[in-house]
Amino acid sequence: MGCISAGSATLVADQRELYRRMWVLRLIDMALEEMRIDGLISGPLQVGFGQEAVGIGATAALEEGDITVTTHRPHAPHIGHGGSLGPMVAEMVQQTARYEDALDARHTPLLAIGHAYAQWLDNEGRVTLCAIEDRELNSGDFEEAAKLAVLWQLPVVFLVENVLAPEAELQGRAAGYGMPAVSVDGNNVEAVRDCVAEAVKRGRAGRGPTLVQAITYRKTDVDPLVSARRRLIAAGITGGDLYELERMARQLVAEAVAFAKSCPRPGDGLTETASQ
Repeated sequence: MGCISAGSATLVADQRELYRRMWVLRLIDMALEEMRIDGLISGPLQVGFGQEAVGIGATAALEEGDITVTTHRPHAPHIGHGGSLGPMVAEMVQQTARYEDALDARHTPLLAIGHAYAQWLDNEGRVTLCAIEDRELNSGDFEEAAKLAVLWQLPVVFLVENVLAPEAELQGRAAGYGMPAVSVDGNNVEAVRDCVAEAVKRGRAGRGPTLVQAITYRKTDVDPLVSARRRLIAAGITGGDLYELERMARQLVAEAVAFAKSCPRPGDGLTETASQ
């Protein structure tokens, strides 16, 4: 029987945690869809079944003090950072207007530039991750953000969730701005983490922005959870261990949903107060 080195053990532990957080994100999205159908969420809701590896992998490359802004699915990086689930779900249920504002993509790239500029002034090696969708590359705000990031060599990573879009087009766009662009398999959570980590490292070193393209496919045969499970099994993790991780994820999400449903919603008790 072989021995597992300390480095290998740490690597497997990291893979297990990434797998658990992807399960949490998948289950949260399922719960949000159910609450939308039940009428508990009336505002816009953007879930990403099959896209879990991007948000979880990217945030795993960050450190304390780094900042994440996103134009879509703000709950994904929240889960990736290990944030509290109950208050997050409660806010999405209670304040759909604020959630709608969070999904407003018009100013997010420029907001990321503001954060990155402040980090550049602080000179403490912090980085901003700006997650966008490929359609937003055509926005005027992104164009201005990219130009400013290159001009000032800001510590920002633009992460593009790219669903079957031409890779060469993105490479050419990044070259036009004067920043490097790299592509990664967006269905492989460890690959996303490692790729974003290299871009983050570049930003910390004062070498400016990077455009990372995470290519994803919404197909069952490349489900990122299934792929991650297979890699863990290949690394020696048993099916029982993986089931326990999945059970923990289900319990966390169930508790978060119960907490959100127990919180008073806007409008509760208004009729009674008015009658008094």
